[in-house]
Amino acid sequence: MNCRLLVGTLSCVIVACNITSLLAKAPPASAEQLRSELESAYKNKDANSFVSLICWDGEDSDTKTMASGMTDEEMTKSGTNIFKFTLSPAPTNFQATVTSFGADWEGDNGMRYKYNIPVIGMIHVGSLGKDSKEKQEDLPYGKKGDAFYIAQIVGYQIPGKYLKVDVLNVRGVTYTGYWTYVQSGKEITIPINDHTNESKSGWGDYVKYCYVQRTTTNQVLGFYPNLEYRVRDGIENVVFDSGDITNEVPVIYERKQ
Repeated sequence: MNCRLLVGTLSCVIVACNITSLLAKAPPASAEQLRSELESAYKNKDANSFVSLICWDGEDSDTKTMASGMTDEEMTKSGTNIFKFTLSPAPTNFQATVTSFGADWEGDNGMRYKYNIPVIGMIHVGSLGKDSKEKQEDLPYGKKGDAFYIAQIVGYQIPGKYLKVDVLNVRGVTYTGYWTYVQSGKEITIPINDHTNESKSGWGDYVKYCYVQRTTTNQVLGFYPNLEYRVRDGIENVVFDSGDITNEVPVIYERKQ
């Protein structure tokens, strides 16, 4: 290619890029600017602007496209109901990491969910429904570099495998105990007894220890009062079976090193 033509072509590309850069809207530089732009986007029914104020780190383009369509649909349905966007601090009990089953354990698939940027506050959205009653929703927001965005929940896989202690218990048999598993070098202990969830699982490297002690030998009418537990290292792999626990002597499982 002729050098003069190449230089001319590159110049056009550079000019075009500069124009695109100039036309691109800078992200909000403060929480108040984020609040104001969200409110403006909603009032103007501008779904693209609204979606651009969300941090999409960890999400794919299809999710963003789907969210844009859903936001546009929601804005169309809302009419003029949205009336107020206000800033508020994050609740004191706000959980930055959650699971599909609850924040204290990982469930059977080892998936956890967290916000893709640190949440520093909430944008409170107030609206009036068709029944003229106020509805409320909080949008968590955070900071990425010097810009402010609405935070998104994204999933991630915990290293390790499914771990569990199954307690097989007939109603009326009481017991107490706990089990400990290791997750990335950290020991996590789960208390168990006849008043708690007997099927709580974890996700990690291995079960290190389990202690179960029967506290009564009372027989339930019509039932043999058996009690036993099994340690699972993987969904199908039982590494320990206590057999029937018929007295009050503790039955202990300890992983061999």
